[in-house]
Amino acid sequence: MAIPRKYLVDSESAGFYHCISRCVRRAYLCGDDPVSGRNCDHRKAWLENRMLALSDIFSVSLYAYAIMDNHYHLVLKVDPKGAEKLTDEQVAERWLKAYPGRLDKPENHKLRELKKQAIMADKAKLAKYRKRLGKLSWFMARLNEPLAKQSNLEDCVKGRFWESRYQSIPLLDETSVLACMAYVDLNPIRTGITQELESSLHTSIKRRIDKLKTSPLQMNEPLIPVNQSPDESLCTFNLSDYLALVEWTGRAIVHQKKAAIPPYVSSIFQRLNIQQGNWLDQIQKLCHGQPTMMGSIDKLREKAKAIKKSWVKGVGQAKLLYQS
Repeated sequence: MAIPRKYLVDSESAGFYHCISRCVRRAYLCGDDPVSGRNCDHRKAWLENRMLALSDIFSVSLYAYAIMDNHYHLVLKVDPKGAEKLTDEQVAERWLKAYPGRLDKPENHKLRELKKQAIMADKAKLAKYRKRLGKLSWFMARLNEPLAKQSNLEDCVKGRFWESRYQSIPLLDETSVLACMAYVDLNPIRTGITQELESSLHTSIKRRIDKLKTSPLQMNEPLIPVNQSPDESLCTFNLSDYLALVEWTGRAIVHQKKAAIPPYVSSIFQRLNIQQGNWLDQIQKLCHGQPTMMGSIDKLREKAKAIKKSWVKGVGQAKLLYQS
């Protein structure tokens, strides 16, 4: 039986999550549909632009993403307390950006300003919007709904575009976050779409690599979100090490007979407490079996106890991924 999301997503404290949302019937509604012969790759750009914009509106730090033909992955951090630091004007402005409409047209500038002032004057509504800006469910709703409407309008159909329940997997420690980020960034390589990270379109790794081409000095800087979030949760791990880990893993997936682990990658495994011999196998099926949460065995037991469960899916995976 699935555990209710309210037990997995902490509405009061900051946390990392791996989110997955799939198209209905897993149809290729965002890619090259083999049945209809129609290509909808342009929807991937809609989704990518939308998630980057929304993560700056909500209290969300976006660390990794990959948009595939019939689903997408996100690794993000939601900080409910972050929204509490916003001024009343910032809350009102962000809410209007999250729900754009006819008032955003240049000719309606004055009406939009009046609506913003009305939100700021209503303390109850302001408090409600502030809380929503720090919630994962509202972020995912604003990400999925507009794309569904736009795609259905384009296809001249009605009904669901996304499956009703997106999957959200809590990531309980730094190792699980970085492993999940690598899993997400390597999606196009794992599925055989491409063999090069530079060709992994609509992924965060492609975005990071493109940014390095114009700002190469960022290679040795801390691993930060791809959006404008000031979050520093992963600053103990630098971008150079992360790229080295993902690049070697990608090559090892493509050329399995040449998968000897170089010393610089081996040292990264040691720091992350990862079993080297199981890494390649685990990174290719990290979310197979739909784990309830990811982390070390101690973290899983601690979380299970907190939600009053004697066991959660993911312990077997932790035994294979972690050294101890």
